[in-house]
Amino acid sequence: MRSSSEVIGSRREFFRASARYAVLGLLAAAAALAARKPLLTGQTCLNRGICSGCGVFPDCGLPAALSARQRKGRPT
Repeated sequence: MRSSSEVIGSRREFFRASARYAVLGLLAAAAALAARKPLLTGQTCLNRGICSGCGVFPDCGLPAALSARQRKGRPT
């Protein structure tokens, strides 16, 4: 049978490991969300401002595409 000091140490290690993995999971989720949105720097319009038929429209961050999505009622 385990002594009480071993059980307490085991609990402490459990909570430390739980906190460590929770922080690691939060960091991974934050990195995934940050990588999901494309960077807005350096984008140029490929379709001369006609957003309706553009292939990159869902991921475009240019002002014309943002306002077109807002007019359609889609969140930006």
